Amino acid sequence: MRISGPCNNLFLTIRKKRVGILLSGPGGWIDQLDPDLIKMRPKEKYFPIEFHAFLDIENNSNQLEYYFEADTVRLLPSHPLYEQALRCQE
Repeated sequence: MRISGPCNNLFLTIRKKRVGILLSGPGGWIDQLDPDLIKMRPKEKYFPIEFHAFLDIENNSNQLEYYFEADTVRLLPSHPLYEQALRCQE
C-alpha cells in the first residue's frame, strides 16, 4: 500500500491496482477535533471494491433521500499512509 506520483497527480496503489486520489488537510475540519486529520478521496468518486479489505472507507450516501457523496478515508498519524500523504501536503 503506497501513495505515488507528483503531488498534483497522486495515485494509491494496493496489490498492483492503482486509483487516482485527492488529499485534503491536515486540519481545518469543522466536525473534527483532531488538527492532524488528512482526508483521502478517489478522483472517480468510489474506491475499487478490492480496496475495502485494506482501508476503512467511509461513505454517508443515502439513496432514499438522493444524497450521494464520494468515498472517504480518514488518515491520522497512526495510519500507515499518513506520512506519505503528509509529504504531499507540505
